[in-house]
Amino acid sequence: MINIIWFVILSAGILTFMIKGDTKGLLQAMTDSAQNSIELLMALLGIMAVWSGIMKLCEKSGIVDALAKILSPVMRILFPNLEKKNKKALGSIVMNIATNMMGLSNAATPFGIKAMKELQSINPVKERASDYMITFIIINGACVQLLPATVISIRAGLNAKDPSDIILPTIITTLIALIAGLVSNAIFRSRKVPHS
Repeated sequence: MINIIWFVILSAGILTFMIKGDTKGLLQAMTDSAQNSIELLMALLGIMAVWSGIMKLCEKSGIVDALAKILSPVMRILFPNLEKKNKKALGSIVMNIATNMMGLSNAATPFGIKAMKELQSINPVKERASDYMITFIIINGACVQLLPATVISIRAGLNAKDPSDIILPTIITTLIALIAGLVSNAIFRSRKVPHS
């Protein structure tokens, strides 16, 4: 699907230039875009390497594990009785959320996949997502981040005056998204028709 979207966007741009008869502008835009993307890539590589190192230090030093312990009581409220049904699932969920909060998206992905597999193993209706799965997807989608390393890196690569000034707005907006998602989930759960 994403390939189709990109194809349509690129085709529309090329077609617009051709209709205007501005092939020189088209070639210039293509050259400039290629050059700008390489410059941005080179700037981001160094910054991402530094942030990845910092995040790995957080992971190795136990900061991520400490965050997971802090999150455990909240997760028990959001996923009632899950610990009794499948302790591995709750552990994977907590680790996924903790690593996402630290900006370690790549490290979070395996935990997320494992959590979904564990949740599927206790799902009574295999063809539908369980309430636990839906709640997990909402939390993962809102992705509350304490340190949005990727955005900071991009802003630094684009020479922003203060690349890290995005931290507080990111925390606030992701918390609002999480609360809205969880409230919507609770409303839909209360109206849900039982499985037939």
